[in-house]
Amino acid sequence: MSVSVGKWTKYKLILENENLAPYLPETKLFSEGSLWKMMDLHSEIMIKPSFGHKGKGVIQVTSSDEEKFEIQAGLNKTTIYGKKPLFKYLRENHCSPKRQYIIQRWISLAKIDDSPIDIRVIVQRKRNSSEWIVTGKLAKIARDGFIITSAAKELVPVEEAIERSSLNSQLIQKLIFELDQVSLNTARQLEKYYTKSRLIGLDMGIDQEGKIWIIEANLTPNIAMFNKVEDKSDYETIKSYRKG
Repeated sequence: MSVSVGKWTKYKLILENENLAPYLPETKLFSEGSLWKMMDLHSEIMIKPSFGHKGKGVIQVTSSDEEKFEIQAGLNKTTIYGKKPLFKYLRENHCSPKRQYIIQRWISLAKIDDSPIDIRVIVQRKRNSSEWIVTGKLAKIARDGFIITSAAKELVPVEEAIERSSLNSQLIQKLIFELDQVSLNTARQLEKYYTKSRLIGLDMGIDQEGKIWIIEANLTPNIAMFNKVEDKSDYETIKSYRKG
């Protein structure tokens, strides 16, 4: 029996692991009830298509008070007054009843020059091997004004991103070690259900307090970004593991 590859399913599978659960931002399946519950708890949330990719359809909803809500999609911002009008607007413009969406707690990501950054980690294993290896890491810096990094204005090594960010640069090695360990443990957890997978891409975040978050796991990640940087050693390693 096949297992869904949607974001909601992968979130629940990772959540089963008590060591990984603390790294997951609270996530709910989109409904009117879960929308209000999450807004009450967090005031800023992200809504994503469960089967989306490349950041398409991702929006941010911010509540400044009980009746005023700001929606940002790309660079476009809309203000809605009232809970019922907000849900109606989301259903009509962003969250089709025909598709599955998730609501995720917004994470205050570390920034470089006011642009949020997140990290793509590639984890792979060779054919007939159970040993997972981190084969690539890159930090993505969001374009000016954007809330997500799918529209990245710059791709840089993780060490450089941490140094340039608001994070404590003395924590670089500690953060990188933790990123690797969480990524490897996530791959091992998902392997239990996606037994044929040999390549997993993880979008990881580091918030402004230095806490690491698992934002999303992808079983068919795009590796092209690793070919867009000057040092292509990670790209070559990823390709060699794909063949092996």
